[in-house]
Amino acid sequence: MREAITTTKRWVIHVESRLIAAAGGLNIDAIHRLAAEVATLHQQGIEVVMVSAGATAACASPADGDIVPLHEAQALAAIGQIKLTNAWAQGLAAYGLQSAQILLTQDDLSHRKHYLNARSTLQVLLGKDVVSVVSENGTVASHGIRAGDTGSLGALVVNLVQADVYVLLTEVKGLVMPDSILDLDQADAFIDQAPAADSALDRCAHEMTERFGFDVRSWLRSARLAARSGAHTVIADGREAGVLGAIASGASLGTLLTSDTHPTASRDRWLANQLPMRGVLEIITGSNDGVPDASGITALMILRVEGVFQRGDMVVCRGADGAELTRGLVNYSSQEIQKLRGQFVEAFPRQIGYVAEPDIISHENRVTCPVL
Repeated sequence: MREAITTTKRWVIHVESRLIAAAGGLNIDAIHRLAAEVATLHQQGIEVVMVSAGATAACASPADGDIVPLHEAQALAAIGQIKLTNAWAQGLAAYGLQSAQILLTQDDLSHRKHYLNARSTLQVLLGKDVVSVVSENGTVASHGIRAGDTGSLGALVVNLVQADVYVLLTEVKGLVMPDSILDLDQADAFIDQAPAADSALDRCAHEMTERFGFDVRSWLRSARLAARSGAHTVIADGREAGVLGAIASGASLGTLLTSDTHPTASRDRWLANQLPMRGVLEIITGSNDGVPDASGITALMILRVEGVFQRGDMVVCRGADGAELTRGLVNYSSQEIQKLRGQFVEAFPRQIGYVAEPDIISHENRVTCPVL
């Protein structure tokens, strides 16, 4: 399975705060080293989205260990976020890469409209070869600050961008076999690879958490969440020089937790089966073969709009005979689509004042049903 990673094209890389924290602030050298490795991946044709913890650590020494009130921690995160973003921007710029800051919360990605907005933004940035640096919006979110668990956010970003690989950079070489936890020098102490869903990993995560103090259970939860989106996860030591290049080459580095789901299939099942239908679009395809898989639903194709719905809602698209052709997430509300139907995209600003997307339903946000 390691060789499968060598052909992947889109990665989400999560960097834990301890890897880039120093006494009283950030470890700029560590950030620049990782930025150099990201640049190497970029040269190999791999698109990268970074998910970085460390905003709070940018303002306070991780050795302080004091428990601060929630709102003080949120204030520290707000101050530190500027430092963290600037550090990544400078590090990536040193190797010719442009970066963008994306602040998200897990709540954002459970809200369909916010999910769609974030997805569209990230897709545009990927198309422009920009490395997005995603961080938890600590000013409004408390979960990551209190639990130290931004890995779950990283796994949600995997779903957001349909990544092939999720790399979780930590301070350990990988997951440890429970029977070897007291003797890490054994040749087979670390797990090379396993299915993410393997229940035997729960004992491993529990014992590592108890023994080493890292929240390995959250790493495993994140890996399983990424697996449901079709991505393989690699848990590896982010302090090791060349770690990202070694993973990309298929080397047995870290622990590989595999998924048995293709990213597109996973997203299609989610679109087809998990979201309630909010409306109907009657469309004309101009073909007896329905809507091609790679095509979006344009305003020119829409004959009639049924129901009241908002941007990000799921709707069914039917032909004139009432047969379902496809379904997907709309980029405009029902009221806006009433004004846009039958129009070219150039008319959108005149009709509703703006253009969110050229298609009413983008091709990546639609699925032909049924998907079981």
